[in-house]
Amino acid sequence: MYSFIFISVALHLVSFLCIVLLFLKQTKGTEGRDEIAASMEVYIEQLEEDNDRLLNEVKAYVDKRENQLDTRLRVVEQARAPEEEEPQKPVIIQHPSVHNERNQKAVQLYQQGFSVADIARILHCGIGEVELIVNLHGRSEQR
Repeated sequence: MYSFIFISVALHLVSFLCIVLLFLKQTKGTEGRDEIAASMEVYIEQLEEDNDRLLNEVKAYVDKRENQLDTRLRVVEQARAPEEEEPQKPVIIQHPSVHNERNQKAVQLYQQGFSVADIARILHCGIGEVELIVNLHGRSEQR
């Protein structure tokens, strides 16, 4: 009879030990989930900060370009304003990069007889861009 009581007590102790181990394992699992959730929150905050910074940079760039465009438009409007004493002269506003090396090279190649498609392939740019450069150069020579 004592052996049955001893076996019963032993099984109860083993069961109790298993319950305690499962409880400890479950609490460790929630700690891991909490760590993952915390790291995800930090990542999302950093991502939002980066997005805000990028948005501010884009806004600043757009504002800068709009100011440049406004300045160019004012120059054109002033040039088109009727002047009583002098005849009106057309104003040509060129982008600052008009005189860069690639544009000069495109004009040189066109003057040497290369086709627009060949020039675009040589300079690694679009055919439309080369056509625009050549046309603008032709118009500036006519004036």
